[in-house]
Amino acid sequence: MELQNRRSTITLWISLAALSGCAATPSEEPNEQASGGTATNSPGSGNGSGSGNGLSGSATVPGGNGSGGNANGSSGNASAGSASGGSMISGCAAADPMLLLSDFETGKAEVIATAGRDGSWFLYGDGTGTQTPVKIVNTPLAAEAGGACASGFAFHTTGTGFMTWGAGFGTDFAPKSAAAARTTYDLSQYSGIAFRAKAASATPVRVSISDANTAPEGMLCVDTSDNTNAARCGDYFGAEVSVTTEYQDLKLTFASMAQRGWGLPVATGFDPKTAYTLRIQVKGSAAAPANFDLWFDDIRFVP
Repeated sequence: MELQNRRSTITLWISLAALSGCAATPSEEPNEQASGGTATNSPGSGNGSGSGNGLSGSATVPGGNGSGGNANGSSGNASAGSASGGSMISGCAAADPMLLLSDFETGKAEVIATAGRDGSWFLYGDGTGTQTPVKIVNTPLAAEAGGACASGFAFHTTGTGFMTWGAGFGTDFAPKSAAAARTTYDLSQYSGIAFRAKAASATPVRVSISDANTAPEGMLCVDTSDNTNAARCGDYFGAEVSVTTEYQDLKLTFASMAQRGWGLPVATGFDPKTAYTLRIQVKGSAAAPANFDLWFDDIRFVP
């Protein structure tokens, strides 16, 4: 992986961190399943230039052509102009490699093996719809060409017809044990999680993280499908965001994450020291089935 390929030579882009609220979704379930189909996309490209009283500058920006910028002083500064034909966004500075969970630049939906993290992404759903990409046994899900900030790849998933509680995708933070059991990962050194995302049409998603209090693996809640049991597992801490049709850099703090009130209540809040799994879910019901087309890239922790 070459993280330098993610850096634009424009150093004056402003970072954007947006947090949006949406209506709470009903119960999220941890079942994981694979379903089929593929789709592709590709990034745009263009050129921008800057000149002035100092040294001139030039840069490549995603999508279309841009020009402009002023160079001042002895060294000069170049800034990007407008772009068309692609998605140009703020916040394209390369992430610290130690903070990256996944950037998908291997062409696979894998967790970058660093700081004790490892694994791959999975699909999960209520069993009533279909979802892409196709899962091949013992092979990570495929990423697709056309990542954020003109990068090589992103994770692209589509779904149609999920009519019970919806569908989504997720990953464990730490490798599973020899017995294929999930193990906890300590996130206490971080304040939250960030990612770049876009959708074919504006789509509300819930981002949640299971911990020892809310996951069956922690053995503190009750692992049951009985919806009347107020101590049941699965009511993970999370927050809702709206994914728009242009790539945005979205950030969620762990402090902003909350339960939805149907499972074992945890008065102490999310426990970052005992995190298991990150899940990103789209709500679905019989009245409003989950239909989605989502791209996610540069999933990373916030110091």
